[in-house]
Amino acid sequence: MEFYFNSTYTFGLFLFCIVIAGLTSFILYRKTKKDSPLTSLQIYLLSALRFVSVFLIVALFLELAIQRIKHEKLQPELIIGVDNSESIKQYSSNIKDIVDQLNSELKGHSPTVVLFDSQVNKANTDSLQFDGKRSDYSNFLNEINQNYLTSNIGAVLILGDGIFNAGTDPVYAANSISYPIYTIGFGDTTTRVDAAIRKVTANPTAYLETNFPVEIDLSFKKAAGKIVNLIVENKNKTVYSRAIRIQSEDYFFTENISLKPTKEGITKYSVRIDEVDEEENLANNTYDFSVNVISEKQKILMLVHGPHPDLGAITEALKAKNSYEVETLTSLSDDFDFTDYNLVIVHQLPDASQQSITMLEKLKQSKRPFLFIFGRESSIARFNNLQTGLQIKATNTFEQITPEVNDQFSLFRFNPNQMRDLKNLPPLLGPFGETTIDNSFETFADQLIQTVNMERPLIAFGKVEGQKRGFILGEGLWRWRIHSYLKDRSHNLFDEFILKAVHYLILRVNEDNFNLFYKNEYAEDEAITMQAELFNESFELVNFPDLEIEISDDAGRTYQAVFDKVDDEYRLNIGRLPSGSYSFNASTKLGETEYVEEGSFYVKKIQIELTDTKANFRSLNQIAEKTGGEFYLPEQIGELISSLESSNQLRAQKIETQVYQEFLSMKWLFLVILFLLVLEWFLRKYWGIY
Repeated sequence: MEFYFNSTYTFGLFLFCIVIAGLTSFILYRKTKKDSPLTSLQIYLLSALRFVSVFLIVALFLELAIQRIKHEKLQPELIIGVDNSESIKQYSSNIKDIVDQLNSELKGHSPTVVLFDSQVNKANTDSLQFDGKRSDYSNFLNEINQNYLTSNIGAVLILGDGIFNAGTDPVYAANSISYPIYTIGFGDTTTRVDAAIRKVTANPTAYLETNFPVEIDLSFKKAAGKIVNLIVENKNKTVYSRAIRIQSEDYFFTENISLKPTKEGITKYSVRIDEVDEEENLANNTYDFSVNVISEKQKILMLVHGPHPDLGAITEALKAKNSYEVETLTSLSDDFDFTDYNLVIVHQLPDASQQSITMLEKLKQSKRPFLFIFGRESSIARFNNLQTGLQIKATNTFEQITPEVNDQFSLFRFNPNQMRDLKNLPPLLGPFGETTIDNSFETFADQLIQTVNMERPLIAFGKVEGQKRGFILGEGLWRWRIHSYLKDRSHNLFDEFILKAVHYLILRVNEDNFNLFYKNEYAEDEAITMQAELFNESFELVNFPDLEIEISDDAGRTYQAVFDKVDDEYRLNIGRLPSGSYSFNASTKLGETEYVEEGSFYVKKIQIELTDTKANFRSLNQIAEKTGGEFYLPEQIGELISSLESSNQLRAQKIETQVYQEFLSMKWLFLVILFLLVLEWFLRKYWGIY
């Protein structure tokens, strides 16, 4: 045990405490020693009591602390992960029995049961329903790593069939594991007769009376030579059919077709193939999908200086929505009419040419909404002359500018995870200089240059004289799209930013006071969530009136709910709904004005778990080998328990930790000081020197 002070002069302060305590005791009892009838032993005892109490009091004021070694026993964690997905449901009874056996025979190690499908949750055997729509082994391993980061994990047991259809390859995810994983494989690895619809790919949006492509992936096992019918139906009416001859025992086939929707709104299609002789798994013989059919596309003009990778990135993002028709031009004729377009995106204009100024003056007069994207070819002086509400005092130099995203931005919303990812986007190349913007604009992101927030807008949106306008003061958006893909293996983050910005700019003015955000399609295992914004006449966000919604399904059942009020907006989470088509009516009233929005969405049935039911023991074996564990079959569970009990992985470990504690934090020390002072007073009183 060591004593020290929160100072570089530890020894001096310690000596100071001793001197003060000694002087106090000496001065108080020197005279008593000469004149008192007390014995020397009694005087020494009283002196000692005073010395210790004063020493402790001075030490408290001078922040004396102790550092000691604490010995503890650390019990390693034992985690039992159970695949809770549909593909393993037929083995549910056996799995529950084995989990109960593991809990019972390894109870001295306090095992923790964790269920996983697409989500990861702590639970017990009563929670095992085997109704998960996806199997994500990599997510389970990542969650264990994160949630038990500071814990000592002795071993992890995984009970499952090894079939993964979400996330990354769990064998790859196991590379970051530093503890052994023991896998117990359930299921049948035998290849059986099967005809399956693996996947159906179609754009989420289609256009009325216009053909749209559909790609259907089919696979056939041990059915060579047989002929099956592929049928696509809409409302029990066949819209496509074809006979397919199975060419081999392991046959994969892709059918590309075109369908033409005849009704606006969410349209559901059902794909099915005939069953073959001796086929046991019929759940993968049907597949449902839907498209949102709209009557016309909204036209977007990209008015550009010249070719640039930003343009391709923006175009690809707009294609994701499939409700926009994009046209790119570098010059315009004298009679060009901007009113034919719903939005104009201006890239690196105006440049040095006079024609670009003429074009942009005409755009400003047309009252069409626009989005300016600046670059090295942009003429800042010519742009300032347009009087758009943004002025840049540039020095003709360009800087790498990182976006500092504004959490309070309200014109369109992102969820917390998206906001976090937006704050990590790479920099844009933009003009360096003072920037002023009209008060009618709201800043989405400020300029961050070398970790310094310049408090200048980098991205801003607003409305001037009834015309919606947006500004992105830098080029390099294509890097954002690549960054999005490298992080999540998808372009969703970048595409979502572009689509939300375009959606805000393209909305007509009389639609802006009440905006409802939702998806056209939700997965069966996904919660139905919506967001809404309500603006008053001053275009300020408000949410004091209630916002109600009524949702109806195809069978006429209705679900009613009231949106939650969060900050300045509305949010709704009504949980999961059965697969099928739904329509809704959302309404609220602000003052004398009633706002109503109607729409529809589709809940897609998830069939991926039943598409392939052949167990993947090879994957389970590789996970075990990579981490120093072993693979077992259910009948070998006794061997697994014996192996764990005899190994050192689950034995408690002795650890030493240094504990630092200031005297001021020791409540019992105050009682000790009080006791010493009271005892000294009592003895003085008792021995008659008072």
